[in-house]
Amino acid sequence: MKLPGVKAAYWLQLLSYLSLIGFITAWITLLSPPETFPIGLVLIACVVPMLLPLMGVLHGRDKPVNWAAYLSLLYFIHGVTEAVASPDTKILGIIEIIISLTVFFSGSLYIRHVSKH
Repeated sequence: MKLPGVKAAYWLQLLSYLSLIGFITAWITLLSPPETFPIGLVLIACVVPMLLPLMGVLHGRDKPVNWAAYLSLLYFIHGVTEAVASPDTKILGIIEIIISLTVFFSGSLYIRHVSKH
């Protein structure tokens, strides 16, 4: 039986994970499209890795949630790089940092709750 804390951790992790996918997609296509690389290539490189554990995350399986949390750290690094190196995309980098850390910590919280029960 799942406890309320497990359900809340699951929903926070799922919503933040889907938000990260949506934010990265919007960043690449609408907010600040790349000027030197094809948009499709950048989408494949940036979004496809987040889609790999998606089915497991949707079903609340612990290993895919764990992988999604680890993958979010790559986006954290990217967000820090953008926030520091590029004044034009500083705010986008900060948003990416916040969302990716939410994915990481909520995924860790979910795994902690699941492993206890």
